[in-house]
Amino acid sequence: MAGRRAGTGGRQVGTGGTGSGTGGGTPGWAAAVVALVLLLKAVVDAQSIADRTPAAPAWQPFALELSSAAFFMALLWPLWRVSRRLRPPRLGWLAAGVAHLALLPPLVLLHAAWLDASRRLIFAAWGASYGFGWTGAHLLFEARKDALTLLVLAALGWLLDRLFAPPPPAGAAPPPPFRLAVKDGSRTLLLAPHEISHASTAGNYVELATLHGPVLHRVTMAALAETLAPHGFVRIHRAHLVRAAAVVAVAAAGSGDFAVTLAGGVELPGSRRYRAALAGITVTMN
Repeated sequence: MAGRRAGTGGRQVGTGGTGSGTGGGTPGWAAAVVALVLLLKAVVDAQSIADRTPAAPAWQPFALELSSAAFFMALLWPLWRVSRRLRPPRLGWLAAGVAHLALLPPLVLLHAAWLDASRRLIFAAWGASYGFGWTGAHLLFEARKDALTLLVLAALGWLLDRLFAPPPPAGAAPPPPFRLAVKDGSRTLLLAPHEISHASTAGNYVELATLHGPVLHRVTMAALAETLAPHGFVRIHRAHLVRAAAVVAVAAAGSGDFAVTLAGGVELPGSRRYRAALAGITVTMN
């Protein structure tokens, strides 16, 4: 180990929850065990180096290995805390990988500075001198080993968090039903999915057809479609979104386009681009 190294609305009411990997359930003793393993590995590596280089002072391999191990032992808990904020569900797996990769340059520089300072002190105490060698080649050499160490420690932290994650409380109440929060003047409407039959673009707004009448919602159609998709809504046109259960008929319109008829008699155009979204709807085809 020596030298190593989201306007208004669009929010979902009653759908909150926590994902694994953001709170951290790893107990302190687990970190102590990992730190002890790092220490023992450093001792074994140092003894192996000493056996291969009998001409070198006996203390030197231990100074090199233990100084590097001490850095990662001290950084272990803070590293795990940072890593928890940079992994799913907070970030997608690709973004999490990039975020962890961004930790590498400062980690390498901090590690190198620690090695330089600590080893100078240790070597001086033994009446010897030490120079880290701040060259690009040497830093690249350290970066390769630090990258592996970062990967192993971050993965180990994730694994321990999953292993020690607290079980869900017994008999926990189910989350409240979904409501779409829509700002309407000085009030906020909380609409259940069954209260909305369809939605259509209206300039910078989306007009919702509800049981209470039309309501303007300041949100993009794409964002609204994503929010309502888990609740039985499908997009049939770049300007129209419908609740699947409200559809009573679909008629072909030529060139792959179609028209959708809703339970209230409203007919909306559908684009062939979105025809696949209707596959799961049980309707009468005209």
